[in-house]
Amino acid sequence: MPAPRIDVAVVAVCASRRVRSRTAPPRSPWAAMEQYADLIRKHAPIRVLSLPVATGDVQVVASRLVAAPRVSVAFVTGIGARESSQIKRDVAACGGPLILTELDAVTAVLAATTISLLRGSGTAPRSGRVVVSGPEHAPLLGPTLMKCGIDEVANWRNSDAHAFPLRRLMERHDVLIDLAGTAADTDAPGRTVRCPADPYRFGQLVVPGLMSALCGYETREVTAEVLAAAARAVALTTPLGRALPEPGDRLVIRAIARQVGRVIAHPADW
Repeated sequence: MPAPRIDVAVVAVCASRRVRSRTAPPRSPWAAMEQYADLIRKHAPIRVLSLPVATGDVQVVASRLVAAPRVSVAFVTGIGARESSQIKRDVAACGGPLILTELDAVTAVLAATTISLLRGSGTAPRSGRVVVSGPEHAPLLGPTLMKCGIDEVANWRNSDAHAFPLRRLMERHDVLIDLAGTAADTDAPGRTVRCPADPYRFGQLVVPGLMSALCGYETREVTAEVLAAAARAVALTTPLGRALPEPGDRLVIRAIARQVGRVIAHPADW
């Protein structure tokens, strides 16, 4: 009898000399893996496999994922932006499972927080002007914001500081998303979105809903459209006066699964 199919593998990548990124977790990747596995089991009718990988070699990680034929979707934590992109490419090229990374989850919640901040200030997203500091730390964030209907997204790097001081740039923009972690508190007071020290604080909001949708539909890539759908669902279910909803809210999980499912089922409409 063939072994039962596993819907999701939660993969922890751990390497002692891994270069840390702004979205890399400050806690043990093993602990993060078990947190996410328990979270998915609790909120979604999904079979989950925990898969620790004790190397930062992305080719080895990709090979392990490709060799897991019973897995539909792999959620990968413990890697930065460059590694995330490479693992996705390598696994897709070999016909492996769909890859969702912790960075994807954080990206969706950063976009949702931005929408909530804009609405809280009385600015409609379609009129919003956003600056992303350090866009290389989350390459899908800019496209996700645009798919959310944000009117203008400008990228800013530390090398731009002389020609375009960040504080002066923010005089003409509504929200700053500080991925680089270098913005001063005075650059955009009350209008700055930052990555949390522990990405799980953001990831827990969207991973159950995303997994429910990704396991329920056939798709080969987590696109900006998918992340924007999750972000819109989070923003729409956020209580007035708050930046984000409470973790574990089943209304939020269902809204994400529904919105993401619509985008996957009818991609031409988005």
